[in-house]
Amino acid sequence: MHRIKALLGLFLLCGLTILSVPAFAILVRPIVIELTAIGSSSTTQIEVVNDRNKPMAVEVRPKVLVLPEQGPPVTDTPADGDFLIFPTIANIPAGGRQVFRVRYVGDPAITQSKLYMFSTSELPVDGNPEGGKAQIEMLYSIGSVVAVRPVQGKPEISVVAVARGADKDGKPGVTVTFENIGRTHGYVAGSTLDLKSDAGWSKQLDAAAMNTKVGLGLVPANAKRTMFVELPDVPADGNLSGSVRIRTDQ
Repeated sequence: MHRIKALLGLFLLCGLTILSVPAFAILVRPIVIELTAIGSSSTTQIEVVNDRNKPMAVEVRPKVLVLPEQGPPVTDTPADGDFLIFPTIANIPAGGRQVFRVRYVGDPAITQSKLYMFSTSELPVDGNPEGGKAQIEMLYSIGSVVAVRPVQGKPEISVVAVARGADKDGKPGVTVTFENIGRTHGYVAGSTLDLKSDAGWSKQLDAAAMNTKVGLGLVPANAKRTMFVELPDVPADGNLSGSVRIRTDQ
């Protein structure tokens, strides 16, 4: 009998839109974690629930999260030295739960936010199922965004460019480039975006609309991030511009 293992990554990081987890898989919470470099806020925990009728083995691994100005995120660099995680691997019984304790032990004197992606991954379990037919074993991996802030600083996000565009399915909209000149990361989610053209068109997207269109909308410290916003009514003519009002509680 041959068993084919397929790893399903359950996060999509364009504007950092988090996908829901399929039923009878694993539940990870929270999926967005805010830490500070020192003090009591440098520790947290991740809860993993096994929503299946069989046990599973789960591993939590941290990686550095890089968000370029355009394109998908990059998570190629391990970040094990920046965190203490206990346990790193756990066996969770059917219907059970496991708490993974996390502590940031990296540079306590960082001058700007550092971003990470924690992958909570199901590990393959050896077994000898009956029959000689090939089977596919689906292994899930859930991504949690972990952001570590310096002791002082705040995000300062503005819109620096707006252009017409379309998504991969050809749906019209605009690409908006946000720039954060602050020392800490910030989120476009929950903000209000005002768009206009010099031909008289204008559009305001409130917090609820922005949450739907850009998801988390994470903008790193001292960086730019371009996000697509679907807008069927964007005009074909006129120069576009925009401004954003960020939540004050970031």
